[in-house]
Amino acid sequence: MPLRSISLTLLSCFTLLACSSAPIDPAEFAGKFKDKLITDLRADGLKLFTYQAGLAEDKSKKDNAERPFPHEERMRQVAQDPREQRRSRKEQADSLEIWGKQVELGLEKTLEMTGYCREGYFELSRNIESGRGEIRGECKEGATEEDKQKFARF
Repeated sequence: MPLRSISLTLLSCFTLLACSSAPIDPAEFAGKFKDKLITDLRADGLKLFTYQAGLAEDKSKKDNAERPFPHEERMRQVAQDPREQRRSRKEQADSLEIWGKQVELGLEKTLEMTGYCREGYFELSRNIESGRGEIRGECKEGATEEDKQKFARF
């Protein structure tokens, strides 16, 4: 009997460990962010774009009184032990990586839906921060007459 209970305890521990280390799916952000594609067609046929994405703020849940001031957050971090600081930094880095994947996914889906860069694109710059991101790029193909009519900015 004691061997069986030890086995069940170990199995439970391994199960919890496996669940806690499972990667987070970027699809979890679905419906929680807003995005915008800004197109820029040049006279020589060059097709540029800027894709911006940010978390949609739910005004009913957002309460500024609950959020600490930046200096309070820094003071809390100084008071943490080094292991807690490393864990906190890793969680922030993981969260930023997941958010970056969500921004990339949003860009890919937006380009696919609009048909703006049909042959792919070259990334010119990327700025990913917590809760917002921007990717600038250049389409691999030049602008057609149809593109000029569809994506012209006035």
